[in-house]
Amino acid sequence: MEHNPKLVSSEVAALWSAYMQNSMAFCIVQHFANVNEDPDCTDLIQTALTNCSYVVNEVKLIFKKENHGLPIGFTQEDINLKAGRLYSDLFTLRYIKYMAAAGTVAAAALLEVLARNDVRDFFSKTSQMFMNLYNNACDLLLKKGAFVRSPTIAPMEKAEYLQSESFLSGLIGKHRPLTAIELAHISKNTETNSIGRTFVSGFSQTAKSPEVRKYMERGTQMAAKHETVFRQVLIEDGVPLPSTWDSTISQSIDAPFSDKLMMFQTNSLTEISVAGYGAAIGASLRKDLSGHYTRLVAEVLQYASDGVKLMIENRWMEQPPQNVDREVLRNRSV
Repeated sequence: MEHNPKLVSSEVAALWSAYMQNSMAFCIVQHFANVNEDPDCTDLIQTALTNCSYVVNEVKLIFKKENHGLPIGFTQEDINLKAGRLYSDLFTLRYIKYMAAAGTVAAAALLEVLARNDVRDFFSKTSQMFMNLYNNACDLLLKKGAFVRSPTIAPMEKAEYLQSESFLSGLIGKHRPLTAIELAHISKNTETNSIGRTFVSGFSQTAKSPEVRKYMERGTQMAAKHETVFRQVLIEDGVPLPSTWDSTISQSIDAPFSDKLMMFQTNSLTEISVAGYGAAIGASLRKDLSGHYTRLVAEVLQYASDGVKLMIENRWMEQPPQNVDREVLRNRSV
């Protein structure tokens, strides 16, 4: 018996999110392509554009087949290709690596809640495409000596079981050395804040709305504060600090992106930060680290909430697909 199932809520959510993220990223990478002066980055930038375009077009086809309304997403109205350079070519490379990693993880994680063959095939292919893009970006960063590595630790001499609860460590006093897993999360979250700080710093000088500029300035300060917290943990533990490659931001005040796009990108960065901090809380056995992450994630959540309110006030927040409001239908029929 032939079975033609409709899209279920998890599939709609996955496709909708993919469309929003990739239509936004396509606009950002277009600007990078327009100002790029590094021949080594040309092919990588083009691949990033191809990947984003593929995702957007495939979601369009699936939604059209299902008579499902398309998201508004982001279009050429959200990008000004006449604007000059805002970020360095090195930041372009860092952003593509970051975007490709996020795309790979998101697509792979979504497979668990997808049933239809065509949707699973789409996200499987998407995951592979962005994984290849990520590896190519890493190779180029390594070639340029600009890959930010995690701190190194001495090799483990032998495996052994814990013998004392002191391993968990208290909130104050002397702490036992950081584990490799804890170091990995600290490094990842430091890099996320570094990318975010660079982004919103550029946004703060180019946004048209005074409220958006103020919001971006607040985000710059928050990201810098969080980086300081993580670096201080490493310093106190005697861990060599990883090299930093802060990307140059030009003096341009000509916005390459709409305020709507800048707010959405910032909101996406806060979502990634919350997920990263949540994973770190679960993986960090030192209580002082859990305390840091719990405090910092509360700040990010408040910042994100204020951003959503600002987007709603300006009618920049697109409503995600939602279930039918039965109460409204009942009241209309009375």
